[in-house]
Amino acid sequence: MPLFLVTEPLAADLELDFKMSMEMAINLLAPKLRHIIILKYYEDMTLIEIANLLEKPEGTVKTWLNKALKELRMHLSKEGSTNMSNPTEHEIACGLDDRIEAAITDGIRRGQMETTRRSKQRRRRFTGVILTTVLLFICMFTIKVSPVFAAMVREIPGLNKFVDLINTTSDKGIRLALDNDFIQPIGVSDEHEGMKFTVQGIIADDSRMVVFYDIQLTDKDTSVDLEDVSLTNISGKKILASLSYNNVEEQKQPDVQEIGIQRGTIVVDVTQGKSLPSAVLFKVVLIKSPISNSDHVKRELFAGDGEGLTTKDNEGGTEFKVTIPIDREKFEGLQKEYVIGETIQIEEQSITFIKAIISPLRVSLYVDYDNNNSKQIFGPGDMQLIDDQGTVWKGISGSMGPLRQVLNFESPYFKSPKSLTIEGSWFRALSKDQMSVIIDTEKGQLLMAPDKKLDLQGIEMIDKYLQLDFVLKGLDPTDNMAYSLFEGEFTDADGNMHQRENLKESTTSRFSESGPVEQHNIQYMDNRIYKQPLTFKIFNYPGYIRDPYKIRIK
Repeated sequence: MPLFLVTEPLAADLELDFKMSMEMAINLLAPKLRHIIILKYYEDMTLIEIANLLEKPEGTVKTWLNKALKELRMHLSKEGSTNMSNPTEHEIACGLDDRIEAAITDGIRRGQMETTRRSKQRRRRFTGVILTTVLLFICMFTIKVSPVFAAMVREIPGLNKFVDLINTTSDKGIRLALDNDFIQPIGVSDEHEGMKFTVQGIIADDSRMVVFYDIQLTDKDTSVDLEDVSLTNISGKKILASLSYNNVEEQKQPDVQEIGIQRGTIVVDVTQGKSLPSAVLFKVVLIKSPISNSDHVKRELFAGDGEGLTTKDNEGGTEFKVTIPIDREKFEGLQKEYVIGETIQIEEQSITFIKAIISPLRVSLYVDYDNNNSKQIFGPGDMQLIDDQGTVWKGISGSMGPLRQVLNFESPYFKSPKSLTIEGSWFRALSKDQMSVIIDTEKGQLLMAPDKKLDLQGIEMIDKYLQLDFVLKGLDPTDNMAYSLFEGEFTDADGNMHQRENLKESTTSRFSESGPVEQHNIQYMDNRIYKQPLTFKIFNYPGYIRDPYKIRIK
């Protein structure tokens, strides 16, 4: 991937071999010399300004700059890319100096002009753009993001946190997207009560968006929880998507206590069949909490119907709003669809693999379960996406349905693998005549369950709610699912439907070296008089059907 994208006026002057050689030469520079090149030419800083930033004498900085240029001349001369016939050393030095400086300064100037032009067209007011965003926003027009460029940015004082933020994800597809010029610097902010919420950048395609943000806190002894996160289009219509983020990991960052800045990511998985518009309105409620009391867990929410997004915990929080522009031209038309159409039988249950859609940020696999199956299939257990090099692309999300599911995996899009297969050996399933759990909440008794894996540990009154503690035992050692056991409604003895309180539902697991020992699933319902017993319908359960399978996508 070329490090420099040369503009048309330079193309006639800088031949292809020179551009490639210059890229290689810059890559070969020592880190501190690459620092100087970036600060001198991209940031247009004087030697005194660079010296102050790096806390080095001006003479040292000048020596480093001269050394960097000398090494560039040496590398380029060795490559024989100067197109000079028997030049003298002086001619080589002068010619290369002019061409190197012309390439860098002209490229950055055009990038700045393009930035200004686009800003006028959009007529948007962007605030709170820190040094990292300014640098990356300018360089988007002159430099293609690559591992080398990421390394260069990481090594520059003050800029490494932004690259660290991008690379906090374990998702290989997102990291590949970063390496392939898919990041969109944003730099929009909202400020209230001494706190400043800034979206620094995004990585997005039609199916998915990763939001990189930071929060300027009021003091170093306080962190914040993210609550009531929502996404709409500009007209206020909710975008159907699941959102996930991790409060506790963000609060552990040393910058929270050292400089009062909390950084994190929010992953948006768009519902199948929907796509992101050219701009979204992002809302989040920030709730201050002492760092010592940070005991929150990873949040996974579904935005769209409003359920589960507003809780009493939001009292005292502050809402922040930012409008995020999305450059759809970056990913327009990049999705690839592969028809599969293959059906397998596992313990007499029919499972059909319909198709796979590969986009830059995820692979979506469409799977159908035959309505005539005797068992309700909840989903795969150990399914993996594997390429021709043996690399495993892990599952990241999915939509649960009784007859059709869409299973999402990390994307190998930018690796362009020769082949992709789906492999596994078991699914979660339960006989359709075992899909009900019956309890008597007044007597505290479990009257009917699918099998001996499920038991009712206890019932307790909490505020105005009844807390039901269900325990699951005997899970498969490889089953790491945190089970949400029941549908949102339950039925009393008179056949009346009631809504279960789902805003406090939680699942906790206890593990041994061999795997999960037990899970506790906590359910809440209004503390009122019901005609007993009550019937709950199973949503997901650790029953298993087994048989190895291998399905070719491409």
